[in-house]
Amino acid sequence: MKKTLLFLSLFGIACTTSAQVLIAEDFNAFPIGNVGTDFTGATPNVVGIYTLSSNGTAPTTATNAGNDNYQIVANDGTHVNVLQITGTNGDKGSRQLWTDGFSELWSFRDPGNDIIEAEFDLYTGTSGTSRNLMGLYIMDATRTKYVGGYVFNTNTLVLSGLAYYTGTGAPVGNYTFYLNTGGTNLVLPANTWVRLGVSFNKTTGMVKWKGPGYNGQVTGAAAGTDPDRVSLVSTSGSVTTPTVIVNTAAASTLFDNFNIRASATDTLLGVEQLATQDNTFAVYPNPATNLINVSKSNSKINGISLVDVNGRTVKQLSYNGASDIQINIADLERGVYMMNISSEEGTTVKKIIKN
Repeated sequence: MKKTLLFLSLFGIACTTSAQVLIAEDFNAFPIGNVGTDFTGATPNVVGIYTLSSNGTAPTTATNAGNDNYQIVANDGTHVNVLQITGTNGDKGSRQLWTDGFSELWSFRDPGNDIIEAEFDLYTGTSGTSRNLMGLYIMDATRTKYVGGYVFNTNTLVLSGLAYYTGTGAPVGNYTFYLNTGGTNLVLPANTWVRLGVSFNKTTGMVKWKGPGYNGQVTGAAAGTDPDRVSLVSTSGSVTTPTVIVNTAAASTLFDNFNIRASATDTLLGVEQLATQDNTFAVYPNPATNLINVSKSNSKINGISLVDVNGRTVKQLSYNGASDIQINIADLERGVYMMNISSEEGTTVKKIIKN
């Protein structure tokens, strides 16, 4: 079901220093090739990325579920390495990629930062025979509420907003929304990298979408809901109700430069944020056994704390405006920890793995 989205005039947004970066990834440190070694969604790769490829329930023409549905591929001089997702080549099946531990990252956000903001680059490609739908979904813990996101049609290059919603005469559920004026579809230009942004306000339920040529919002039905996972999702695009559409081919879509934040105010696609999004903290090696490095050019680190999955602070360190730090974690138990980095720009949360 489509709902008409009121088109709003573009306006400048000034970023605040309250925004916390929860996930930042440009894939340039990843080796070329398959992202993982398991496509059942049961086992993550070494940096905690899960991949799931399903051909669906028979009968189906899909034959291509596998690890090669998720690959790191070389791109241009600007994007370097990017993530490529290949959808199902049949009338059923789906693909999903997500990062482990997002609920913990969200739970460690600063008080008042109840807006989740997700920004990423998408390469539109060309319109082809595949009906695959690619998108970013912000989900709740039950995976039944899509509190915000996007759906991109690889056949028509139409981009739609996604939100959990209810309105006059409409039952509560997950809906897609027009992003163009007058209740019409927004068609993205072919063979172009575009920067997309979506946010969900846990307090108010407000969902906002921003990108090239559009800026809109809707009050969703998920107020009070905590986001629990941010997934890249692909479905076949087949339609079983009249007019029936059957997918018979796979499409591949490129993604890059993810930045997922917790914020107290709207900083979505703000000029200042875009200018600084590539200047994120480097935390390496990760996973690590003994020593882990934290660095960021042109920034002063004031303090670092490590918190285990039970919420206990296991290490608290203070610094006097350092930009390169080495931390000894040999004394910690094996497992997953949240690293809270306090700097002059605010607080950043990184997930680390101790081997």
